[in-house]
Amino acid sequence: MESIYQTLMQLPLFQGVSRAKLSELVEKTRFHFLKYEAGECVIKRSEPCTHLKFLLSGSLRCEMNTYDGKVRLSHVVHAPDIIAPDHIFGRNTHYPAHYYAVDAVGMMQIDKSTFMSFMHEEPIFIINLLNILSRRCQKSKETILSISTGDLRERLAHWILNLTSRNSTDIRISARQRDLYGYFGVQRTALLNTLAELKQEKIIDYTTNEVTILDRVAMRDILLEGIEFLEE
Repeated sequence: MESIYQTLMQLPLFQGVSRAKLSELVEKTRFHFLKYEAGECVIKRSEPCTHLKFLLSGSLRCEMNTYDGKVRLSHVVHAPDIIAPDHIFGRNTHYPAHYYAVDAVGMMQIDKSTFMSFMHEEPIFIINLLNILSRRCQKSKETILSISTGDLRERLAHWILNLTSRNSTDIRISARQRDLYGYFGVQRTALLNTLAELKQEKIIDYTTNEVTILDRVAMRDILLEGIEFLEE
């Protein structure tokens, strides 16, 4: 139980909650703990988001794609993390991606009504959740504004940073090159020149069907000077 406390306290949702209060909530709340083996599907895309799900140990591969299925982005997230907290409230309360266990995974989940009682008892949970939701909303707006302006390097950087998290690794874009330059609305030569530049700088590697991000930090550094990209 001690290790669970330490893990939860690392998550933004629990920042500022006292150890005593967290102990009290844990003692009187029925938490659900789940384990998965490598390769198992943990969450399916479009599955209803009725619980807050916490990744306590291990890693998950997140896979999402455009509605036509032509462009797919995948990345690995690592414990501790919270999965899609921006989908438990609002109009669309369904998970936006598939999640698969990379290795042995330990999860904890809290149903929506229980978390609402947490917020009633301890207002810091409301502030923390609002901060998480606000940062994600601001990231999305930045990406929407940048996706049709600036050079392709900056647009690609915004796209990657918005759809992955700070601790994401093994980030891959799976798509035919013609679908990728069509998605970003650029000419084939512009895409190929940009990919070649990024590969030379050792920021990415690529084939005709896949782009692998080698350095996410460098992707962030690509953004225009003076633009602050908010991350969790």
